[in-house]
Amino acid sequence: MIRKVIALGGAGCVAIPAIALLTAIGVGAGVTACIGTSAGGALAPDAPVPVEARAWIREAKAACPDLPEPWIAAVMAQESGFRPDAYADDVNGGTWGLFQINESIWTGVYGHGFDADLDANGVRDIADPSIHARVGGTYLCNRLGGVREIRADHPDWASSRLPVLDALIIAHNAGESRLRTYPTIPTITAKFIENVNRRVAEWSTVPDAGLRSDLPDDAAGTGFANVPTPEPSGPLDTSGVGCLPGLGSGDVVVPAGTPHDVATAVRTAMSYVGVTSGWHQLCDRLACRAYGYVGSGYPTAAEHWRQMVATGNAHPGDACPPLGSFVFWRTGRPAGHVSVVVQADPGCDPEKIMVTSNGVFDSATGNHGGVYLLSFARLNAGYVRGAGYLGWSNPVCQGPELPKSTVHPAPSRW
Repeated sequence: MIRKVIALGGAGCVAIPAIALLTAIGVGAGVTACIGTSAGGALAPDAPVPVEARAWIREAKAACPDLPEPWIAAVMAQESGFRPDAYADDVNGGTWGLFQINESIWTGVYGHGFDADLDANGVRDIADPSIHARVGGTYLCNRLGGVREIRADHPDWASSRLPVLDALIIAHNAGESRLRTYPTIPTITAKFIENVNRRVAEWSTVPDAGLRSDLPDDAAGTGFANVPTPEPSGPLDTSGVGCLPGLGSGDVVVPAGTPHDVATAVRTAMSYVGVTSGWHQLCDRLACRAYGYVGSGYPTAAEHWRQMVATGNAHPGDACPPLGSFVFWRTGRPAGHVSVVVQADPGCDPEKIMVTSNGVFDSATGNHGGVYLLSFARLNAGYVRGAGYLGWSNPVCQGPELPKSTVHPAPSRW
């Protein structure tokens, strides 16, 4: 059994001199706007959403693939309680339907007013759930595009630092002018955001990275005879998805003077970003792959963390992980999750700390066990309502090492 410890120190981030040269590692163009709407998984099977409403949610998502199903469902619940005939009176002539759209907006998107019944089925189109869902999805997509333009034009506005879907709710519920006044917004709008975010957290599927035990694959430590049959690897599935093909990609920098083992690990971890399959539920294996191992040698990421705590290699609760460290989460599932830090930040900004992770954007991309680059903040938000972070550890792995001649990215079976 091979066991390796690379001590990274206990001080979290270490400031890098301003004159230090930086080496950039790129894996494709940044698509942070797309990432901003696509994390969070699909609508959970046990979410309290009527069966018929799930079809309407899919209609809206087909019209605007950038919007996650749980978010669409949460907005629909907030606006109408999933009632196609919901009506609210106001000074502008009232709002109708699943998304509570007023007549001027409906006419602008649909081309016909509230009285239209183009399919002659006896139900006005504004109250016909399938039609309303499609038109509503188009309307929300158009408004999302407008919000993104405003944020690009006014990066200094406080609202431009909000999650983009929160900003979309402000525009939808109170008008784009309120993006300028944020954080001064109507109380009803603030409550709208709160309710939607709560429902999204409750109704989303939990990312499945780390669900499967790694133990059968590499715990015996006798070499490659014990490795599993690989999952099929193939091209990106582009059917029915909106954020393609670079979701979860981008660049990181490795500061000059970074220890060779850590710099090599970062480069190796980054080489897996963009792989579209083969890493389903294998987070612990993926983390140790960066340091040249077949797998972790631990049964799960959760057990890996427990062993790091027991051996003094863990830094519980420290949210400023150094470059090359392993960061661990409690996910609400037994196996937990671990990722590799591929970009640290001297100021400990969770939006600037970058990690690699498997599976997290699979529902948006159509991948199965894909590998992505994302911020610590975004990954943290996905686990146990943002309260699942355990801490970071030195990158300790055990078990068989890969051959020195291995070319990365290598299949998960190796």
